Amino acid sequence: MREEKRQGVAKKAAAPKHINRNLRTLLSIWVGKTIMSLTRIFGQGGTTLPGRIALKINPQVSAVLSSQLDAGSLIITGTNGKTTTTALINGILKEAGLKCIHNQSGSNLAWGVASTLIESSSWWGRLHQNCAVLEVDEGSFPEVVRNIKPRGIIATNIFRDQLDRFGEIDHIQNSIKKGIENLLENSFKVINADDPSLAGINPANGKNILYYGLELDLPAYPFQNTGRDIKVCPLCSHILTYDKIYFAHLGHYRCEACKYKRPLPAVKLTDCQNDHKNNTTLEISTSDQALKLITPLMGTYNLYNILAAIACALELEIPSKTIIKSLDKAIPSFGRMEPFEYDNKKIVMALIKNPVGTNEVLRTVLTHQDGKVTILIAINDNIADGTDISWLWDADFEQLHNHPDRLDNVIVSGSRAWDMAVRLKYSGLEAGKILVEEEPQHAINKSLEHTDPGGRIFILPNYTAMLELRRELNRMGMGNPYWNREEIL
Repeated sequence: MREEKRQGVAKKAAAPKHINRNLRTLLSIWVGKTIMSLTRIFGQGGTTLPGRIALKINPQVSAVLSSQLDAGSLIITGTNGKTTTTALINGILKEAGLKCIHNQSGSNLAWGVASTLIESSSWWGRLHQNCAVLEVDEGSFPEVVRNIKPRGIIATNIFRDQLDRFGEIDHIQNSIKKGIENLLENSFKVINADDPSLAGINPANGKNILYYGLELDLPAYPFQNTGRDIKVCPLCSHILTYDKIYFAHLGHYRCEACKYKRPLPAVKLTDCQNDHKNNTTLEISTSDQALKLITPLMGTYNLYNILAAIACALELEIPSKTIIKSLDKAIPSFGRMEPFEYDNKKIVMALIKNPVGTNEVLRTVLTHQDGKVTILIAINDNIADGTDISWLWDADFEQLHNHPDRLDNVIVSGSRAWDMAVRLKYSGLEAGKILVEEEPQHAINKSLEHTDPGGRIFILPNYTAMLELRRELNRMGMGNPYWNREEIL
């Protein structure tokens, strides 16, 4: 039935409001664009400061600009998977013929969203795109929803993250719930059914909800995962019973006390087969069709990202052949298993920022690759990273000790390099395999020195360390700064 519908998604959105180009709005745009140009002249990204200053001049600049989008805006939020899911959705919409605004750098606070919209506009505040696909930080989610009034939201998962900002996990849940309750009545919601904390959110406007989830029998992973943040029912606090656990607390759950259970997903992954080239064939079932596609994206967490993107696209009534065509050529997004190559050595960068994400990245690196690898772990404690790095002790770095045959060396870098070295020592890793280089350039050079031609290096940084290391890789001729890149998908 969806195949017969018109691909012009734009007609489904509400008519845009009249743009109010008053002097205050124009001043905020001019100042934002000027600051962005200057920061990039000096080799910086210009993703935060322009929006921060522009919002001080006119707090409504994002609302004014986004109101011009005739196909509306989509907001992706959650602890892990935002950037990849956003890139996948953006790719599908581009394949469908839409011109999209996309914060591909991953700058996802309110001022990062403002910077993205300002960059996309003309100096006179005119947008020529149809829609915006924006990842948004969980803490900023309610504010951005109020300002932008999105056509739909996609919620990926809830895990412990940035303890200095969020505290315990219920704070993130409350923030996402508040954002959902700020949605317009006709906005749709795409939600991960396998996360009990997300699925347990019962907003007052509980209509137009589409759930997605896994229906797989995956092989058990032998190492005990310490990142299970949700153990009790979100409704009555009784211990949850699981029939299947895919990782952390994501799986098939039920509460024996209040009978709360995982909602039946409308979009579900029913089969998953890996080949020797690290490609994965997926079979996905919906209420009225079956999809089959091949993806190079690795890891169980990416299965959820792909499902979320498909569920959103189906909600927008995009034909399945368009969805498959886009996803078949998807490549890893900014810093998320992003590939580089230097001197016949393959480099892969994978962001880590909390226990669950780190566990799954390590699991993917150590179980989905052939031969030995060099690993560079870079940890900073800047505000954008979360100044509390105690989460390192909750991540399963013991996986490295349990796979000594897979490791050449582990280089640690960043402002908290020595803390990371201590954590690796207590994980059981041999002291001789832990090399400390605090400076990003020196850490990359040492990683290359300790890797044979044809070998593979995995760089595992947190957020600001990722930006520093990417600048060094760019300087060495690998890739381009994100603002000079073609769209990720």
